[in-house]
Amino acid sequence: MQQGCKKKVTIKDIAREAGISPAAVSLILNNKPCRILEEKKQLVREIAKRENYVVNQAAKSLATRKSHMLALILPDIENMFFSSLAKQIENRCRKEGYSLIIASSDDRWENDEKLLRVLESRGVDGIFLIMSLEAMEHGERLLEELSLLTMPYVMIDRTLLDAGCAKVSFDHGQGGYLATQYLLEQGHTKIGCVYRDDKQGSGKSRLDGYLRALAQYGVPVNEDYLKKGDYRMESGYLAAQALLATDCTAVFLCNDMMTLGFLRRLYEEGKWVPQDYSIVSYDDSLKNYLLGTKLTTVVQDIEALAGEACRLLFGRLRGEGGESQILLPPRLKVRGSVKKNAAERGMG
Repeated sequence: MQQGCKKKVTIKDIAREAGISPAAVSLILNNKPCRILEEKKQLVREIAKRENYVVNQAAKSLATRKSHMLALILPDIENMFFSSLAKQIENRCRKEGYSLIIASSDDRWENDEKLLRVLESRGVDGIFLIMSLEAMEHGERLLEELSLLTMPYVMIDRTLLDAGCAKVSFDHGQGGYLATQYLLEQGHTKIGCVYRDDKQGSGKSRLDGYLRALAQYGVPVNEDYLKKGDYRMESGYLAAQALLATDCTAVFLCNDMMTLGFLRRLYEEGKWVPQDYSIVSYDDSLKNYLLGTKLTTVVQDIEALAGEACRLLFGRLRGEGGESQILLPPRLKVRGSVKKNAAERGMG
């Protein structure tokens, strides 16, 4: 015989057993001030604990007009940078008494649109938005969608210059510059770049930093060394295949996922880092996963990014104003994936 489910306990049930009104029980369980004897309060809490009473969050939301839920829209949950960022944001939300809904757009603009509408209909109190790469190409339409939101939101990492909202990101142009400058200082002049062509996003900024470093050191741009990717492993793999046909000796890869694909292709060809190729990556999300290869990389401090994003959104939820744009500095972490190449510059 199938056992039935235990009946859900209500505030009225607890009130009946404790001998007080449901309104008084509600005040006690929500830690609100009331003129109830301490022993009676303790009795109510004991009954609620014994019966596994759970506060009806939907009813509470109707009363307070607050759901105590926030949402994070991110482009690719499989990307370790974004999954690590999601974990950091969720931890901070929990400490502030918020639940976090995490939704992935799969880097599709149409999914960004749908998710914004769905999450507003769910009554979330605020949104963290890391928009898709496709959304960067639909800037005006995205701004229209965002203007219809009735709750505060913060753009993270990928931002639109024209968006008059709170936003926090890294100085990606400086990150691209630091990576390329380091390779140049190690004697490399035949430097490939695997980047994402996203018009005004982080990919373009990182490419701009690469080009700025080459210009500063008087190294001409070789178009054969420039390979487009999409921030995913497969594009890094294909870029390696193309660059192996050139004479470049070093590569700046604009994110870690493309670096994984790049390394896979190199190793299939019997090439090793840094003996055969010098590499600088971007993100520093692989340091705990790669065995034997210690990547020199541009570090984006995920903890700082999450902390600033949460500070901005929590402040707006409290009705505070304050700064609306934060640009965090990246830094270069030198490890073991770059070999000096004195011969290229006549230093041998």
